[in-house]
Amino acid sequence: MIDFSAHARDRATQFLTLLAQWVAIPSPFDADSRQPDAPFGRGIADALHWWQTLGDNAGLATLNVDHHAVHIEYGSGDEIVYVFGHADVVPAGDGWHFPPYQLSRLGDKLIGRGVVDDKGPMIAAWLALDILRELKLPLARRIRLVAGGNEETGFRCIRRYFESQPQPAFAFTPDGKFPVIYGEKGSLLVRLTSPVEQTGLNVACGNVVNTIPDVAHLRGLSLYSGGWTLADGFTLLAEPACADHWQLYGRGGHSSKPEQCLNPITATAQLLHQRFSSHWTQQLCDITDATTGQNGVRFALDTPGECGQILLVPTVLNIGNGQMTLTLNVRYPENLSTEEITASLTRWLRGWPASRIDIEPVKPPGFYPPDSALVQTLHEIYTRHTGDHHHPSRTTGAGSYASAMQNAVIFGCEFPDGSSGNTHGADEYGSLCRFISATGMYAEALYRLANLPAATPEKRGI
Repeated sequence: MIDFSAHARDRATQFLTLLAQWVAIPSPFDADSRQPDAPFGRGIADALHWWQTLGDNAGLATLNVDHHAVHIEYGSGDEIVYVFGHADVVPAGDGWHFPPYQLSRLGDKLIGRGVVDDKGPMIAAWLALDILRELKLPLARRIRLVAGGNEETGFRCIRRYFESQPQPAFAFTPDGKFPVIYGEKGSLLVRLTSPVEQTGLNVACGNVVNTIPDVAHLRGLSLYSGGWTLADGFTLLAEPACADHWQLYGRGGHSSKPEQCLNPITATAQLLHQRFSSHWTQQLCDITDATTGQNGVRFALDTPGECGQILLVPTVLNIGNGQMTLTLNVRYPENLSTEEITASLTRWLRGWPASRIDIEPVKPPGFYPPDSALVQTLHEIYTRHTGDHHHPSRTTGAGSYASAMQNAVIFGCEFPDGSSGNTHGADEYGSLCRFISATGMYAEALYRLANLPAATPEKRGI
């Protein structure tokens, strides 16, 4: 048996060099710098160019698909094994103790925006492919490593890519956790717009639809008279020399894990309702409430599926000029549909005259057979490389490219031991040791999937 792990360990220095280069390219979505050759902004275009140059310099075939995604291809054959990750990142945000767009290292700990989501995992996949090239192993299928440019803000990249490119025989995205995730929730965005009587009030909280913010900025709000309370864990600070300017601090993070956060939007809703007790503040409290709103109980959408229960998580709140706009990042299981969610929220909104709800689908749920050769092969690779027999393959509340491809699941790159974390938050970090372990697993996975008997094509989504 080939010792893929030993070959991976030989590439630790190369991993650090490549990761430092890619992290140094700030690549969040940037509407202001969009151009025909940079549909998601200049930073993302530069990050995709870096990925293509990596393949070009190695003498491999590369393709930039409409500036939405770039693939690097190795081998020959009619069928293709894909690793599909992404080059875009969420904005750095506040609260960093290290430069977000510079790779910092504290022993085994690597810190920087994109280290875990998703530049580090994609570099691990690249080095895995390099191992196969060095060993000149026989492959019955081509291998493509694809970096998309719009995973964090809408999945337009992968949809555009597969408009012209063939679907995979087998695929995984390195954009989640080990061992294997075979089912995931669908995603959509809900935007509630409602009139506000307090025309001098301004609130700005959050700017990324799939990230819970850290702080809410409140203007035109008098609080010195008292008569209000703040939930445990939140902090309210007055801005110097501004009697009605405040900052309400919570703890942000990934919107798929609201239980790990203290959402300042929820606390802001409660504070405003105590202060004004208005029609719109009650509405805001109802839809953001963590016990009845975010879990779907208030909207009769709380029946769980194989992928868990619906989450309607507030991520962006803006109030100004007499209008409130609230964005919910909704993640829903396979037993619900966009139509059902829309109908239920519309019924609820009938009790709030002059308000409007707009719904934007992002991606459908995905579910792949857990007893399939793809899932079983990847899980066996994981357990043999790690000795971990305690963590089964499972479903997730998060969303990934896997639901937008045939024959695809999530395979790492985060381990279930806490060695990676703060995804979408400040000081995002991962473990060098674990990345190298993943590289060895990815090398074996690509080799075996490239030679595995063909799968029956699976349509993602239920």
